[in-house]
Amino acid sequence: MTTAIIYHSVFHTTEQYARWLAEALGAELLPMRKADNPARFDRVVIMSGTYAGGMPLVNYMTKQWPVLQGKVVVVVAVGAAPPDDPMSQASYEKIPAEIRAQITYFKIHGARPFSNKEQLTTQITKEHLDEVLQYLRGE
Repeated sequence: MTTAIIYHSVFHTTEQYARWLAEALGAELLPMRKADNPARFDRVVIMSGTYAGGMPLVNYMTKQWPVLQGKVVVVVAVGAAPPDDPMSQASYEKIPAEIRAQITYFKIHGARPFSNKEQLTTQITKEHLDEVLQYLRGE
C-alpha cells in the first residue's frame, strides 16, 4: 500500500510530526503546496495545524476530494487545545459532513506558537503519534 503524508505547517510542529510519521511508515512526505497528485497513493494522511479555529487541511481536502474519495484518508489536526475543547470541535466541524463520514480523524497535541527550538522539543514528542501509528499499522 502506497502512503503519502501531506502536511501544512507554519510553526514547524506539524512538519516534525509529519516527518516522524513518514519515517515510521516508510511513506512519501509532501508539503501540501506540492501535493497536487494524491490520486497515485492508496492511503493519504493529511496533516495541518489549527490556526484561530481554522485548518488549512480543510481547503486542500475539499479541493482534492474527487480523487481522495474511496481511498483510505486519515486526517491529523495539530493544536494546543485538547480534542474535547469547543474550539477543537468547531475546527473539526469545518470539514464538510460528507467528507467527515469517510475519513478517520485524530487531534494531537501541538506546541505553543512562537516556541523556540528548545521549547518545541519538550512540547512535542513521537509519543503523541502513538494512536495514529497504531491505527495506520492496523494494531
